[in-house]
Amino acid sequence: MSLPRRIPCIAVLASAALATAACSSNSSPTAAGSEPPAKAGTQLYFVDGNTADYSGDFEPGTLKGVRATLPGGKIGDEFRQRILKINSKVKDFTYAPEAYDATILSALAAVAAKNDSGKAIAGKEIGVTRDGTKCTSFKQCADLLADGTDIDYDGPSGPIEMNSTGSPSAATVGIYQFGQDNNYKNVGYVNGTTPDQANIRADQKVSGPIPKGDGTLTFGTLLPGTGDSSFLGAPQFAGVDLAIDEINKAGGVLGKKVKQLKGDSGDGSPNIAPSETDKLLRGGADVIIGAASSSVSLSVIDKITGAGVVQISAGNTSTAFDTYPDHGMYFRTAPSDVLQGQVMAQTISEDGHSNIAILARQDAYGEALAKNVRSFYEESGGKVVSYALYDANAANYTAEVEKVKAQHPDAIVLISFDESKKIVPELIKAGIGQNG
Repeated sequence: MSLPRRIPCIAVLASAALATAACSSNSSPTAAGSEPPAKAGTQLYFVDGNTADYSGDFEPGTLKGVRATLPGGKIGDEFRQRILKINSKVKDFTYAPEAYDATILSALAAVAAKNDSGKAIAGKEIGVTRDGTKCTSFKQCADLLADGTDIDYDGPSGPIEMNSTGSPSAATVGIYQFGQDNNYKNVGYVNGTTPDQANIRADQKVSGPIPKGDGTLTFGTLLPGTGDSSFLGAPQFAGVDLAIDEINKAGGVLGKKVKQLKGDSGDGSPNIAPSETDKLLRGGADVIIGAASSSVSLSVIDKITGAGVVQISAGNTSTAFDTYPDHGMYFRTAPSDVLQGQVMAQTISEDGHSNIAILARQDAYGEALAKNVRSFYEESGGKVVSYALYDANAANYTAEVEKVKAQHPDAIVLISFDESKKIVPELIKAGIGQNG
């Protein structure tokens, strides 16, 4: 079996944990301490949407050896303990640091603007992440701003450094592997950068008069309390709650405690996000944190930004937001799927697979990530023998699985949410599960 050429080191740089994994000619993400599993079925790869604890969902060993990519760096024990003090039931910390940072950044933008209106916050959101004095807590940063010092906030999610369209210009993607217990453990990290947009259109910039806020900064949280991505809700709610608690203990914003209104974004089926968004807007939200799902965010972005309210997501990764006409009111603390697509393709290539299948949910998130994985993998010389998009609400996925099986791939990239619990058994039944 001939191996594909290495993926060009376009913008991905390896972290210390991986030595020179992403850019060298003889090392790989497995250098962090875990070799690719011996082939028993067809190697599976998961992404952030389905990298979860499945210990209670499958028989032991079902997912043993599954590899995964998940945006975000190592979460420190100290931050974990702070989250657990807010919610002791949190087990998965995915996007908790990003939710925390989204809240802190927006509060600092209000401090910098001396104004809690959405447009005023939007005008300062990017600036507080770069080209200033480094600071790592709300109080430290707010004190610097009070002294007239420009700041560069770095938080638990890392150095955010937002680019011209409000997305992180640098980020970390973790590489994980599932064990006998069907839960995942980190085996390494890859640092990378994403390119900025060359041309920023007028409809991507804040324009018009900047209104004066009412003096009380109000956050709305539009996060998944229910639905297929609800496992992403608890850590993000906790991240926001922790940030607000710390902001208020430090004196609040503009001399007043900040407030929070909570909404349930669901996952798009049923489509409850628009009505929940209306509730948050009626309640006077200046900033809405969410949604977790890219497709859900796209369903309400016009409603939010059109109302002059900032939308900032801790979990949106679709490339659709890079060029969206958001009037400069949308931001995110999670990196674009350009980066995860590069790292996934790199990982597959270095694991030795030359013919892969991509099976992805048909929505803004699934399609964008699938497109990036395919593009970078084919650029490396690998071959995508099957590329299938599926309806996440389908009764079964037999047709899609059979289509994949017919092409005899070396590996399968499953870009999915909670429906992985249905798709994995179909793969096993077809004889192409991880250990089938």
